[in-house]
Amino acid sequence: MEFRAKRELGEGRWDKILKRKLTELSISDNYNDAKHEWIATGEVWWSGSAEQPDWINHAGSCLCGHKVVYHFQILNTENNVIECVGSDHINTYLIMRAIAEDKNLNIDTITDEQIQEWIDVRTKSMKAEAWWKENGESFELMFDSVKEIDLHFNTRNGEQIYNHKYEWYEPSKPLRKRSENAYGSTYYNMASVVWRWNHEDNPKAQINTTGFPNDNLMKDLALLYIKSAPLIQTLTDMKKRKVDRLEELVTVEERRVQERLERDAQHAARQAERQRIHDLPENVEKRAEEARLHEENRLEQLRLNQVARDKRDERARITEAETARVSVVTLAETNDKFINLCGYYGIPVFDESFASNNWERNFLASIKEQLLKDKPMSSAQLSSLKPIFTSAPATEKQLNYLRSLGVGDFTGTKKEASRKIAKLKEELE
Repeated sequence: MEFRAKRELGEGRWDKILKRKLTELSISDNYNDAKHEWIATGEVWWSGSAEQPDWINHAGSCLCGHKVVYHFQILNTENNVIECVGSDHINTYLIMRAIAEDKNLNIDTITDEQIQEWIDVRTKSMKAEAWWKENGESFELMFDSVKEIDLHFNTRNGEQIYNHKYEWYEPSKPLRKRSENAYGSTYYNMASVVWRWNHEDNPKAQINTTGFPNDNLMKDLALLYIKSAPLIQTLTDMKKRKVDRLEELVTVEERRVQERLERDAQHAARQAERQRIHDLPENVEKRAEEARLHEENRLEQLRLNQVARDKRDERARITEAETARVSVVTLAETNDKFINLCGYYGIPVFDESFASNNWERNFLASIKEQLLKDKPMSSAQLSSLKPIFTSAPATEKQLNYLRSLGVGDFTGTKKEASRKIAKLKEELE
């Protein structure tokens, strides 16, 4: 039920009577002035309510005498007379004045939407109460009868999901939130009744917004109720199928358990038989001999592994010694070409004395061979040479050589030691 306030009272019978009575109850002696004395207070009473308020002087009728269900209180602000009118005669001006004074607005700026909102706010609970009194019993009967059907059939087929309980795939069934195709047609797909009425996930569920179902919901509910018989049978068949499936799975599981028990029993019997044979007196000596042979084979294999490791170590030692010998020979020899190349790269003329370990000695020898073969050095090679020539302290060989040349304690770097040795050798020559 929608209420729409009249813009102005007309010249009909009831409108004329209301104009006359409002004027009689006003200070002004004509309606055009008298109407401005009245304001809607916001108090509304439905005649179906249990308790009648004190301001109702003529329950069931408007001030004009016309029968009404909803009573809107109006107040003459000049003489404090209180009266009530019905929904047909709650004049728009009365509401506009109430809104303007309540919200401190210019009355000319008030819209139809604000007027309708004023009416809706004050009649919402009563409209819901009236609707439930008139239709509630039949609605609940139909809704309770079809809600399970609705949740199952007024849906869309979603993706296939594996159901572990029934051990099968079945489509997810999200509720259809909008109807599709023409109402009542063969191809009509109804929006879920439950979703629209009271589904907990729907923020706009009608039970929370209007408090009673709208006309579209009632039409769909009635249609679903009429067509429910075959759907109930289909749903019953589907439930039976699920029950049968669970019974089937129980039977299958029982068979699996029985088969597992039988396998376990057979395995235990085989184990017991093997243990019995193992424990026979004639097998004791056999097992002892097998253990002795196994231990001999294990020890022999350990010996052979050690021999192989010794051979590998010896080959590595010989290879390392040969590499060291070649490196020493390479680093001991020098010539003008090598000297010039060292000057080109800005590195000292190095020899074995620059090496503090085998790796450095072999590395220096490989660099020298590379230079003498006219192969340029990379930036990475130069970076590796830098700590050998600069920051590293003089090697033990350099220190011993310096001592043999009469130099006592020396604390310089490899590079400094090399220069010192070269200078002393020139002086001796």
